[in-house]
Order: sequence, then structure tokens, then C-alpha cells
Amino acid sequence: MTPLYSSPSCFQAVDLVTPDKMSVVIISVIIAVFSLLLIKKERFSTKSKIGLIYLHLSALFFPFIFLSTQSACGVFCSSCSNNIPSLIMHALPTTLIVSTLGGFIFVPAYFTLTNRKSRIRDKEISSFVNKYSRILNIKKPVVYAVDKSRPVAFSYRSIKSAIFLSTGLLEITSKKEREAVLLHELAHIKQRSSAVKFSSHILKIFSPLSILVGFHHDNNKEELDADEYVVKMQKTSSHLNSAKRKIKEYNSL
Repeated sequence: MTPLYSSPSCFQAVDLVTPDKMSVVIISVIIAVFSLLLIKKERFSTKSKIGLIYLHLSALFFPFIFLSTQSACGVFCSSCSNNIPSLIMHALPTTLIVSTLGGFIFVPAYFTLTNRKSRIRDKEISSFVNKYSRILNIKKPVVYAVDKSRPVAFSYRSIKSAIFLSTGLLEITSKKEREAVLLHELAHIKQRSSAVKFSSHILKIFSPLSILVGFHHDNNKEELDADEYVVKMQKTSSHLNSAKRKIKEYNSL
């Protein structure tokens, strides 16, 4: 069969797109779609959801790395050229490494470096976060103020966990309301649900399929669990509800 596309290899042609290679690509896409559909199921644990997100991204990226590996094998006259099992053995670990490092190191680092932020060194906030980090038995996260007028708060748990509070949030909330927000984010870090939220954000950025299948991961259970922790620690829901009301009122303007 005439190849759909070829590239030079040792002064000959290497068939990049052939039926057997397209079969590998199709299987990878099917795995990507199936894993995305599974993510939407509420019965999976936090760790399972994170695993499915990165399985989806790995399966989505695999065809590109697979065909790139094929080209590299051809250019360097390697024995893996046009050898499907060998190509898979080379491309699969590369895909897993790239998706894992990207999701847990490079993307968080890029986000941290590219946002206009400053570390919050307020003694009261630092002491508060330190106290409840010990209670939750987690490593104390770094707390940043992000230069955004919109009141938002979010966190992620990676090699170095962090909590981000926008300047807009800091301006409109009282001390007790800020503490409620911090407790909420600390609970997310403890439960690793912050990793689900952050991974879901990465998914929406890098996976066009997440839009096509209507993927919207709202983490309802994780949010309720974090809210329950706030109420447990503050002995009241008034501060948390007040902070939520202020954020909602601002966003409705």
C-alpha cells in the first residue's frame, strides 16, 4: 500500500503513516476518550481521578510522541524504525515521563513564575497557616498574594504546596473570613483534592476532548468536605458563608 506520508531515513523513505501505525494511534485515542468519560463518574476516589486525568493526557499525547519517535529512529538509522513493538517501548515511557513531569512540576512551576505574586509574610496569617498545618499533619504551604482584583483563592499540592489569595479577596474579607478561606484551602491540600482541581484545570487547557464531551469537574464532594472542615474548626459557618457571599456579590457586578 502506498504510504500516506514518509520522511527521509538513511537516504531512503520511512513510512510514517501506515495501517498498523494508525491502529496504534486509534487505540490511543480510544483510551483517551474512555478515560475522560470515567473521570466524570463520581464514585472514583481522589487518587483515581488524578490517575485517570493523567492517563487521558498520556493517551492523548502518545500518538505525537509515537510518530516523532518513528521519525527519530529513521533519521538516526536505528533498528526501531518501522518496528511497532520497539517504537511503543520507546514512546510509552517517554510519554509517561513527559505527562507526569509536566503536570506535577513544569506546569505548576510555570504558573507560579508567570503570575504576578508576592509571598505573604503577615505574621498572623503565617502563624495561622503554621498552626493548622500541624493539626492537619501536612507540610506548611507557602501563601502568596496574587495581583488580581477578582476575589479568588486556590491551592495545589506538589513538591512544594502553595495557597494563592488574590489581592481582591484580601481587600474585601475580614480576618475571620480570610481564616475561613485559608482553612478551606488547607483542607483541600490535606485531602489532595487541590491536586484534582489543578489537574482538571490542566486537562481543560491541554485536552480539546474535554470540551467535546462536555467535561466540567466541579468537585462538589471535595468542596463540601473542605467546607465541613472549616465549620468544624471555627465552630460556625457564618465566616465562610460571609466570604462566599462577598465573592458572589463581586462576581455578579
